Amino acid sequence: MGIGPTENYVLKYYARPDDEARGTKPKGQLPMDGSEVLEDAGKSKKDQNHAFQIKVPGRTELFEVTAESAQHKDMWMKTLKYVISVASRRGMIMRQRLGSSELAEDYVVEEDEIPAPPPRREGKHVPAMRLEVEVDTIPPGTAERSAFMNSFQDDVSRALGDGQGVTCKVQDIKPAAGMDWLTVVTFTLESSFADPQPLHERLESMVADPNSDLYVGLVTCRTDPSYLAIVSEGLEGARIDVHPTKRAIATPVPRVKTVLEKYMHLTLPPSAHDASKFHVYLKHGDSEKTFTLWVPNPRTLPRQSCVLWPYEVKDCLGISGTVRDMWLTPTGLRPTGVKGSAHASSLPFQPSAKHGGMPIVDTAAMRQGMTYEVIFEDNTMRALDSLSEEQLEEIEENFNKYDENGDQNIDREEVKKACKDRTDKSKEAIDLQFEKAIENAKSQQEINKIIDQKKEHYQKVDEAEAALLDMFRKADTDGDGSISYNEFALAEAWWMNSTLNPTKVSLF
Repeated sequence: MGIGPTENYVLKYYARPDDEARGTKPKGQLPMDGSEVLEDAGKSKKDQNHAFQIKVPGRTELFEVTAESAQHKDMWMKTLKYVISVASRRGMIMRQRLGSSELAEDYVVEEDEIPAPPPRREGKHVPAMRLEVEVDTIPPGTAERSAFMNSFQDDVSRALGDGQGVTCKVQDIKPAAGMDWLTVVTFTLESSFADPQPLHERLESMVADPNSDLYVGLVTCRTDPSYLAIVSEGLEGARIDVHPTKRAIATPVPRVKTVLEKYMHLTLPPSAHDASKFHVYLKHGDSEKTFTLWVPNPRTLPRQSCVLWPYEVKDCLGISGTVRDMWLTPTGLRPTGVKGSAHASSLPFQPSAKHGGMPIVDTAAMRQGMTYEVIFEDNTMRALDSLSEEQLEEIEENFNKYDENGDQNIDREEVKKACKDRTDKSKEAIDLQFEKAIENAKSQQEINKIIDQKKEHYQKVDEAEAALLDMFRKADTDGDGSISYNEFALAEAWWMNSTLNPTKVSLF
């Protein structure tokens, strides 16, 4: 039996040795968080050679423990020291999550004093874990990505299973925001339980405990113990952080980590001003709507870190992850409403030698509170021009199949069904080629290679379907559940350019 996410380890003691077996209520219990085992038995009230004491925070007197022999005493002391170290670490993480660094004044744990977990929102709850793995080392469609996914699923299923047949299935793999040396894995959990919430609570307990079975896994041994998010997928596909665990330390640099640990419990008032950034406004096209963007301040930060990246502009404008994301590239920022000053010139995204040749804008050239119009290189028409006549006819035919009233809009739910059907057909075509390849294989080594190739092709199709569905979801900007022909055509162009058609291409 594990402990809940709001509980910690305690030492229960009874009046008689057989009370626990008979179900008798314990005489009392001591919290292990912050306790200390004292080896000097000379302070024992009973003056016994096999006695030792436990010092408990908030308790004036030492708690006496008497063992049957020197060997039992040594075993008890080692076990309690280990439990205390685990409980103290767990307590620190719990206090960080609750925003408090102080130990509780009353260490007597009563059931009615245990805080209830945060309420779960309606919808499907999906956990997300963060691992110390660079996502560039496991690129999509490779054997490395496939091995990582399989190992992760096996590790989590085994750790949570406990003989109950838990199944873990990876949904998404992406780099952690602002921390490219970490990878966030989103996945689903299924078991014999009707309600997955007990699994989520057990998972959170194991993530926060570096000594749990989760950390002996082939991949999950690299789990970040300070982060777990339970994400809610609502009816409209919106993703909301429901039960996140805050990360206290977010750097691989030891010196920076020391500074962060020193100030990790510092709480700033809402009125505090963050001088490390200043704000500007962005707009795009003919729309007068502006978006606020916070950029690094060169007056307080090192000049090399004061840059603006193209993806930050896309994120600010809500373009990232949409159908237009692949075909629009920010090339510069044009100030609006300013004439005849040094700030009136456009700011191009230029390659920087200090940043690996990537295009950036130096924020030292930007002005606080100014509105900038984003200049884009638009390749949407080029995307469609790259398709053959046959592919364009296929796109139009698929669209008209679902555009029942001819208003050049189709229902998003119908598109989701069509994507699922196409994925199933692609896998059936892969299976046909796989069976023929196995029949023609001449060695076990060749068979194993074909099996690995099949897994990779399956993975590419699944990831392409997930990305396409996410594009369609984000394309429905007004939330009415409909998608225009242009958005549909661009998404289909991406699908055709990024996936192989197993009915026309030899895969093995």
